[in-house]
Amino acid sequence: MDLLYNIKPYLLISYYVFISVLIFLIIIANKKPEKSFAYIFLILLFPIGGVLIYFLLGAQYQKKRIYTHKRYYNNDYLYSLKKSHNQSKEYLKIGTNTKLPTLFYNIEHVKFTFENSIKFLQNGEEKFPLLIEELKNAKKSIHIEYYIFNDDDIGQKIIDILCQKSLVGVKIRMIYDGVGSSISKKNIQKLKNNKVEVFPYMPVFFSRLAHRANYRNHRKIVVIDNEIGFLGGINVADKYINPNKNNLFWRDTHLIIKGQAVIELQFVFISDWYFVSQEKIPLSEIKYSNSDNIQGQIPMGILGSDYDSQYQSIMEVFFSMITNARNEVLIATPYFLPNESILNALKITAKSGVRIRIIIPKKPDIKTAYYASQTYLKELLLSGVEVYYYTKGMMHAKTMIVDGYICTVGSTNMDYRSFNLNSEVNAFILDNTSANIMKSQFEIDLKDSYKLELEELLNRKWYIKIICSIARLMAPVL
Repeated sequence: MDLLYNIKPYLLISYYVFISVLIFLIIIANKKPEKSFAYIFLILLFPIGGVLIYFLLGAQYQKKRIYTHKRYYNNDYLYSLKKSHNQSKEYLKIGTNTKLPTLFYNIEHVKFTFENSIKFLQNGEEKFPLLIEELKNAKKSIHIEYYIFNDDDIGQKIIDILCQKSLVGVKIRMIYDGVGSSISKKNIQKLKNNKVEVFPYMPVFFSRLAHRANYRNHRKIVVIDNEIGFLGGINVADKYINPNKNNLFWRDTHLIIKGQAVIELQFVFISDWYFVSQEKIPLSEIKYSNSDNIQGQIPMGILGSDYDSQYQSIMEVFFSMITNARNEVLIATPYFLPNESILNALKITAKSGVRIRIIIPKKPDIKTAYYASQTYLKELLLSGVEVYYYTKGMMHAKTMIVDGYICTVGSTNMDYRSFNLNSEVNAFILDNTSANIMKSQFEIDLKDSYKLELEELLNRKWYIKIICSIARLMAPVL
């Protein structure tokens, strides 16, 4: 007992030295001030838990590993593929209706393509039958990449199809996120035994405990035969199909693309494939081979964003869409934790007379993010932004429609994590018909929502306000 008593002061001093050094390292890392403050606050308020959260979510050991691999923007091989595929900058100009094509080119050298047809898929019950049909019809190749890929009923069905197609000569490459996905070792081995090339994206130890770890691949991509592409917000799991075992209606939006933009989506997959496998997919495998049969003429661009990119690509495009709006902005997002740029864009645009309506879930799957989001709503309401709570279930769609002409669907949430920490991908569409289809669905969702009034927000119970304020401090790391 005397020995234990004598050890305690030394342990306490050691701990204080450790914490001081850790806080010093956080400060000199030159993170965004709000993010640094959030981590320091957690460490000081929760001496043990805060340290664990920092090493789980904020420490840079993962990022150091990432930087040992070249990403797409500085990969000479991928640049050469894009250069040989892309047209001149002049080809990017689409009248005077929007500046997005020029912005795309200047941010990531991404071009808008014109010969495309698209179909919006609402919820898993619309997406998965069509996805399964297209997978079964694949002739040459399947590239598949998901943040969440679970080998439950729908996941097992897709795994079986991939194995069957591989055995008849279809080239299959698969990426699953090492934290978000849950695939058994048995199924991984089954895929490999059937000649499916499969890699995890940045696996971590104790992935079930690290469900919010940083630097994840949040994309949901399927590219079939270089001719058909899927992207959006719907992962591979039974809960995305209504009705589900969780008894929670899951509202989401996905997109199927046929046309030139599929190759742009392919480039996003290629960058991730090179990262996980170090394999360079040859240009001969990714050329669009069915250009004569394209039925649509919809201008669209595919934009990916990465945590280690020079720009916050998708966030910058969101900012441009909001600030250049003239009449209306419609946003659906499951997690509303905007950075300062997006928050100011929404408030100033609303004050300028543009009608802005935002739908967020009333029944969240991540309560901390939900509580933090409430602290942003007062200043939005005071600025004239209309906020609606979706009450039918979980609003997981990630969409925006501007002025009945510009719209976007993808994996990007309106939060710090999507803007700064995850790899995301969105399709941006310049088409009145497409925008009106999305607006019609938005209005359907409004019928399952109610408008938040300032009085309701101010009359929350006092302890809820405290919980929300504490959660707000952690917003940069949620």
